[in-house]
Amino acid sequence: MKKNTMNKSKKVKLNDVDYTFNVCYLREYMDPDNEGDFFYAHETVYRNVPYKYKDRFNTQKMKMKILKHCDWNYKEMATNFTNSTRIELIDQDQYYQTYEDVFGDVAEDNKKMFNDYGQSYARYSLRKDFDPELTKKFIKDTTKSFRRLQ
Repeated sequence: MKKNTMNKSKKVKLNDVDYTFNVCYLREYMDPDNEGDFFYAHETVYRNVPYKYKDRFNTQKMKMKILKHCDWNYKEMATNFTNSTRIELIDQDQYYQTYEDVFGDVAEDNKKMFNDYGQSYARYSLRKDFDPELTKKFIKDTTKSFRRLQ
């Protein structure tokens, strides 16, 4: 009989909040201005997933299942798409990183997200937000984005 190992994992906390991770779908594009340079467009698939489920989402089988679903349902119109996609797990501290977090005093009070993983939008790819209140807490200073989530 299989044992349920999900309950045995430790809860990780960050600033009195249960630590989470996010599952993102990445699509690679060629930069039309600089030949040879590439960039990724990110779409959040699962947001604020409790850390106790990291082992479940970090398997090759689960990543391929999510990747196939996203590839199948995403209709690409851009001509600079390189036909390369992947799934990435992004921890909460990187996912909600602001310009102020990265640049400190130079960007004081700039609470806009440093990387756009789709934090501020409920895009087509978002399957579930496990903790919508946590999302609202981190993006409360970007009022336009906050309104879109409500």
